[in-house]
Amino acid sequence: MRSKPLITLGLSFVLAATVAVSASAQDTGAQSQPESASPIIGQVPGYTASTANEEGYWYSRYNMMSLTMQSGLGETFMPDPQQIAMAVQMAGQNPSDPVMVPTNPALLSVVYAGGDPHYVTMGTPMDWQTLRWKGGSSRLTEEATAWTITKEIEWAKMFHVDFHFGTPTDDFGSTQRFAGMMIAMMAKMQLMAFQQNPSGFEASNRGDYAALTAFSDAAGLYGASALPHSTTNRYADSNAAMLATGLARQQFQKVLATTPKNAADLSLGIQSLVWYGTLTDDPSELLSARETVVRWADKLAAKETDNPVDRAYKIRGLIEAGRTTNDPKYLDHAAKTFKALVRGFDEKYGVLRGTKRLEIEGVGEIAGAMNSAMLFLGDRIDQVAAKDTFGKWWEGTVDLSGVQIAAPAIPDFKGAYETNQDPLNLRYPALPLPADAGGQFGIAPVFAASITWKHHAWQADQSNFDTAGAMHTSTEMMWFHNDEVNGFPTPNF
Repeated sequence: MRSKPLITLGLSFVLAATVAVSASAQDTGAQSQPESASPIIGQVPGYTASTANEEGYWYSRYNMMSLTMQSGLGETFMPDPQQIAMAVQMAGQNPSDPVMVPTNPALLSVVYAGGDPHYVTMGTPMDWQTLRWKGGSSRLTEEATAWTITKEIEWAKMFHVDFHFGTPTDDFGSTQRFAGMMIAMMAKMQLMAFQQNPSGFEASNRGDYAALTAFSDAAGLYGASALPHSTTNRYADSNAAMLATGLARQQFQKVLATTPKNAADLSLGIQSLVWYGTLTDDPSELLSARETVVRWADKLAAKETDNPVDRAYKIRGLIEAGRTTNDPKYLDHAAKTFKALVRGFDEKYGVLRGTKRLEIEGVGEIAGAMNSAMLFLGDRIDQVAAKDTFGKWWEGTVDLSGVQIAAPAIPDFKGAYETNQDPLNLRYPALPLPADAGGQFGIAPVFAASITWKHHAWQADQSNFDTAGAMHTSTEMMWFHNDEVNGFPTPNF
């Protein structure tokens, strides 16, 4: 388990990006049992559910960093020298801990919906120009842009946790604080790109809900006088706050006019209205938001779900409705669905019953459902069994499936202090290094677009990166540590 000093993310010579992860859970309905009492096929010695939590932290970071600062999967920009100098000054003022600016980053002002994550040249962590992807179509979607913005906003919050990353006068964390400045800047650029050409982004119900979440979250970040776990806000920007607030208000009306079509729509819609409820204090808007949450939660509770992903969406949405409206019936429905999710769990291979093919977003939603169940369902589920099931599911369905295509060598993209922990936390031994993952030059350490389970074996789609799904999944992993970066905010209704 990471100690507090080890949570601080660092690159000794480049920008880093981070997310936080914590215990995530599932309920098998079985008797309580010790952690990982019965290993799955392929389990490495010493692996536990706690290991899974820590791996999730790093996998999430690898995906975010690779996409937004290295891949070139979109339109890129370079801040002018004055902006860089200002960011450096705000991030680090102690000569013993100078900010280390990366070589040739590719900061994204617009992010594409997906592409091939194979490298096009021999990569080296010292030069990010060598870490560009093969890429693909320049297709833009509301959903991919929104989840990328949310990921950047939440990540920026993590870099502003003073007890992990210090303050500008401390002798550690300057490069990470600088990374937070760059991430917050990218999110602003992406907000402006959307505002200037909203019709250029393919819309969908999921995209509408993801956008309301992103805009509400961004408005809160840029408009706050101080961020959680800090007495300051280095990202404060009244113009950016006004931009995000205006977009959120427009998006709120758009969301109210949507008709959710399935469990995913209902769940994501509920979650987006909760986020908007943290931004607005307008009584009429708050009433509409709450009434819509209740109406959609009633529909979600009544909806039959027969596969792991739909059940996960149902759990996630009902928990949001239950905890924010204080109606226990939604939590009761969530617990019932949770038990259905894990009933028949294959403890030999770490696979949920009914799993045939999982898109990356489905993997993230299952992880998010497990996490929220552990946080908010209390004794409605067996928490000890839930933790054990989570660990086995993670190792079987994430580590052994190839959904995380590769992982860097333990010293890469980290400060030396970060590696002073169980190596299993940093990378699963069966994962290849990026250079060895496939193709002539290797593949970035990111999530595959999908995994398929057949004849007790997995096959992963390594040639396609799904931006929306990967960023949504990475964000759910960050919200495992909700005591540091809270993905379950309290609305004003």
